[in-house]
Amino acid sequence: MLAVAIGSISMVLAMVGCTANLPYRTNFAPQGGDRNKAVIEVNAAYKLGFVEFDDQGWFWCDRQRTVVEQMIRDEAGITPGSSAEARGIILVAFVHGWKDNAAHGGEGVKACCQILQQLSNAEKAQTDHLPREVGGIYVGWRGLSARWEPFKELSFWQRKDTAHKVGGYGAMTRLLVDLEDIQKKSLDCLPEKAPRTELIIIGHSFGGAAVYSALSQIITERFAISIDKSKRLKPLGDQVILLNPAFEALRHYDLNQMALAIQRYPEDQRPVLSIFTSKGDWATHYFFPIGRFFSTLFENNRDRDQKTAGLETVGWFKPFATHKLIYTAKSSIATTQTSTLNIATNTHEYHTFDKLLESSNHVKEERGKWHPNGPRAQTYTFDDTILQPNAGFHPGDPFLVVSVDQEVMYDHNDITNPVLINFLREYIQFCQVDSKDHSK
Repeated sequence: MLAVAIGSISMVLAMVGCTANLPYRTNFAPQGGDRNKAVIEVNAAYKLGFVEFDDQGWFWCDRQRTVVEQMIRDEAGITPGSSAEARGIILVAFVHGWKDNAAHGGEGVKACCQILQQLSNAEKAQTDHLPREVGGIYVGWRGLSARWEPFKELSFWQRKDTAHKVGGYGAMTRLLVDLEDIQKKSLDCLPEKAPRTELIIIGHSFGGAAVYSALSQIITERFAISIDKSKRLKPLGDQVILLNPAFEALRHYDLNQMALAIQRYPEDQRPVLSIFTSKGDWATHYFFPIGRFFSTLFENNRDRDQKTAGLETVGWFKPFATHKLIYTAKSSIATTQTSTLNIATNTHEYHTFDKLLESSNHVKEERGKWHPNGPRAQTYTFDDTILQPNAGFHPGDPFLVVSVDQEVMYDHNDITNPVLINFLREYIQFCQVDSKDHSK
């Protein structure tokens, strides 16, 4: 049996080639010490705090959480007794995935920093309101459990179980709820014309599974209440974005059914849960169903669709798919003037400030095309991509499940691709609540 084999491999991993089951961020000093182990990293564009979890889903060190949350309160100007004026900020919580951790220089840390940098640059470039500060919360766990191949690849199923523990045992939920509470207090304190404080949650791979485990029950309950009161559907925070999430489509069934049951959305409804899966993601396309086949061999299913939903990840389950993200920069003569493609070098480069302003203004125009309950679903153009709805997509549906061209996100771990990072910056702006809306 494959399950027995995986168990044996796990035992081998425990004896040889295992990574240390220890936190990476242990330096609490604001200045000095080993900066690669800093709990809070500071630069001119943003601050990034690290909160880590062990294999059982416990905080490695609750002091990390308290220090990082205090950093966010200080940034928002809502620390009790402080003379600082309250101000709107942008918060991004990033949960990394498989074969990754909170170590300095890891792919997850790089991707998180690039997203924060681009959001900060875009805030400084726009002219709608005073630029907001950007803060990040990097959620670390032992996604990398083995040093050598083939044990790295074979850790896939073991790390899946760990991810659901990390997300499902309560501590991560507490952290994310704490962040939303800080957001609410910030919104309560903001001056009338100040831009709002936003909270965006991003999960990659098994980090996406952890986020979904941490939030799905809360989101389901909130959506049910919102539907009854005909209010805007809202997750925890403002947006949840999952990149190549590695969890079975069955877990998304209830939310999908809620969306299908809604006949009319509030006019201010925006996308709130967006799932992006690369067409080249072999890990979720092939590895995942193999492991699920053996682990669900003796489960009963009422029909073929239910069985398939238990085998495939949410991004590969066709009945849930809503959109395609199509790469256009190299395939279209009509490349937008704000494309990140440098034709001379045939590479993608991040925008300078003038291009960022132009790009942000274009996103604003595309936002205007989003009409809940409109007569037909719209196609949206971005700098290097087109977001195209599938047949049957209900305009205003806030749950998007998107198949992504490989030029945007080549495979499971291609999360530092500048085309993807730039699109995420655009998409976050596209989905934003009106900056003057201080409702919670």
